[in-house]
Amino acid sequence: MKNNKIILIFAFLIIGIFSISCNSSEENREKAGHDDHDDHGEGEEGTVSLTKLQVDAIGLKIVNLESRNIDLGIQVTGTLELRPQDIADISPILGGVIKDIMVIEGDAVKKGQILATMEHPDFIQLQQDYVKSITTLEYIEKEFQRQKELYEEKVGSGKEFQKISSDYKTEKSLAKALRAKLNMLGLNAEKIAEGDIFTVVNIISPLNGIVSLVKTNIGSYVGPFTNIFEVVNNDELHAGIRVFEKDINKIKVGQKVFFKTSSIIGEEFESEIFAISPSFEEKSKSLFVHADILNRHKNLISGMYINGRILVENNLSNVLPEHAIVVDDEKSYIFVKIQGTEQKHEHSENEKEKKHDHDNHNDENDNQGHSEHKEEGWTFKMIEVKTGHTNNGYTVIKLLKPLPKNAKIAGLGAYYLLAEMRKEEAEHSH
Repeated sequence: MKNNKIILIFAFLIIGIFSISCNSSEENREKAGHDDHDDHGEGEEGTVSLTKLQVDAIGLKIVNLESRNIDLGIQVTGTLELRPQDIADISPILGGVIKDIMVIEGDAVKKGQILATMEHPDFIQLQQDYVKSITTLEYIEKEFQRQKELYEEKVGSGKEFQKISSDYKTEKSLAKALRAKLNMLGLNAEKIAEGDIFTVVNIISPLNGIVSLVKTNIGSYVGPFTNIFEVVNNDELHAGIRVFEKDINKIKVGQKVFFKTSSIIGEEFESEIFAISPSFEEKSKSLFVHADILNRHKNLISGMYINGRILVENNLSNVLPEHAIVVDDEKSYIFVKIQGTEQKHEHSENEKEKKHDHDNHNDENDNQGHSEHKEEGWTFKMIEVKTGHTNNGYTVIKLLKPLPKNAKIAGLGAYYLLAEMRKEEAEHSH
């Protein structure tokens, strides 16, 4: 009996110790769970967390820091220009009245195409003078040959031969001058010599191009050398760029120039330097550079203002897409992914053992599905960087602190992260 009491007391002691141990373990587990919850509840300063739904809603994209050859350039301005041989001011040589006009501004024309016709009595008189001159020349030429033969045979008078020689040279020169005038007017001297008379004179284009100016109308009298048409060949349009003194030693023929115009939004044009003016302008401390346009556009017009850059260097640099960089309080930042929270759901071995044999197959499938990683959200840390040159959508950055290898950086959607972080800071401040 005494032994039984001892055994009973010993059993109660063991049960008590076991209970205390279990309670202590449960408290530790609860405490640990509470601490974990607190750690996830409060974010580190300078960080922002998004749920999977938020990530999907804003279309957040992840990018990596890249090393690229980024062309560094000189910022320049200028205008689109034509070479002197690609623009024509068209004027009549002799005055006359406009009879017909065949073109309007904007029409494409070919070299030699008729733009307008003119008429005037002086045109007819010029043709009559030419016919008279060549007729007279034929008579004088025959008399010159006769007097020459007499003079050589010492039969004729030397004085008569000298006079006819002078008359022959004068008339021959006059006929040539009249013929040249007819050719300048575009009239056919051969047909005129045969008796044809033209009542109108054609005004023609001296080059292929576009009619850019018409300054006359039917019935108007136009004086000699009055500009009435302008034709430009925009196929030979080029960029005339001003380069300032500090950058002159950096440029050379063959360098690429990229420029934009305000009239053609969103398109960048590529050109190449073909000439550098040797004349330095003292007033502006600059000189002009001329560049051929490689990707032409029908809407480019002479006189358009342009701004761009001359590429002078090519350096390997760390770059990120422009949209991965945010500006806040005049400083540049990027958002680096520091955490992607995951949960794993697993069934315990004891629960599996309690399942009936005919459910084993389904249990294994369920367990497999729960064991997959399910991403619940991402956490990003805002990191300051220094930015440099931007080219083709990529910006050079300088890291103030090293990043982890293969760091994941927020790309498209980075400004949403900045807004969300400022929102959280405002809420906590209240």
